[in-house]
Amino acid sequence: MPVIKSLKNPLIFSDSNNIYRTGTISISKIVVQITDEILSSNPNMVIGANTDDEKKGALQGEILRILDKDMYFDIKGRDDLVKRVFDFIFEYGVLQTYIEDEDISDIDGTAFNEFSITKKGKREKIDVNFGDNESFETYCKLIAIRNGGILNENDSHSRVADLKNRLRINVSIPPRNIKGPALSIRKHRKTSYTISDLLVENMLEENSANTLLKLIKSNKSILFCGKGASGKTTLLRALINEIDEMERILVVESDAEIYPDKMFCIEQRVKRQSEGGNAITLDMLIKDGLTMSLDTYCIGEITGVEAYDFIKASCSGHRVLATIHANSTSECMTRLVSLASTSITLESEQTLVQMAYSGIDIIVYLENFKVIQISKIEDNPKRKVTSIYARN
Repeated sequence: MPVIKSLKNPLIFSDSNNIYRTGTISISKIVVQITDEILSSNPNMVIGANTDDEKKGALQGEILRILDKDMYFDIKGRDDLVKRVFDFIFEYGVLQTYIEDEDISDIDGTAFNEFSITKKGKREKIDVNFGDNESFETYCKLIAIRNGGILNENDSHSRVADLKNRLRINVSIPPRNIKGPALSIRKHRKTSYTISDLLVENMLEENSANTLLKLIKSNKSILFCGKGASGKTTLLRALINEIDEMERILVVESDAEIYPDKMFCIEQRVKRQSEGGNAITLDMLIKDGLTMSLDTYCIGEITGVEAYDFIKASCSGHRVLATIHANSTSECMTRLVSLASTSITLESEQTLVQMAYSGIDIIVYLENFKVIQISKIEDNPKRKVTSIYARN
């Protein structure tokens, strides 16, 4: 690229990598500074500017205003900087390659120079460096704000979803964080794994695949458990696509993650207070589903009081499917009842346990992107959890 010359100050010029004054400032740093000024003065300007021509023009004008305020470049030089700012604001910069990799499920940054990815259940370090906390914080604010969140010193944590790229994003900055910004991105494939794919990936063995296909087609209620990034949602999504085409399913989630390919699915997600208007919680969505003509309830992830409504739904004649964090099939029901017990109003805990064991049929435990155990729930006085498949 030719040298960009300043028309305001002949001592300011740049090549493709750096802007030179009395010292050297990277082009990327100038881009961050311009973005930070926009986010500080008018953060709403970046929302929707990627798809709305009027908003895009306004944002471009603001970038040019900031450039003119500090230094004048020739036309080609200014156009190049405007493009760089747009690329920074509306793409994912140094993380874009990892965003586009279908096999990566998680991207995590614990500091401006500490990044890892999770690929098929295995975590590994990656060479990503934002240079300093200031640049990384601007990046975190940017991806929160452009996806409808708020991130500043008063609201120092934001959880948002990028539906276009199928991302769930958690970002936090000081004062919530001690050493600096942190970022967690959960990715979901644009094309579902099939059961055949999961056999190739070694998540499933022939025996476990056949068992799960039989169960999902026989109207059984199933809980998928394991720690984060163990493959629960991946397997649930693959199995939903195996359900009879005419079966009507309600999928409710805190953040869109399942993305079923099957027809006759209603997909809903919570609405947080920060999104404006009345909040909609997961338990509200489950309760509303009881008024619909449904065959199956699917809960993306049970983490709180919605466990109570999930258990009630499982006893209403509907099939239920869900994921939950638990360390084994034997601990899964204890975890479910524990979460539900915080919402007990009329039922005693003993009644709640009885409802849970009568409503859930199967528990599938995953670890490191592999199905480790499938267990059957026995609704009898002993309430046993009996293994019907265990990986060797």
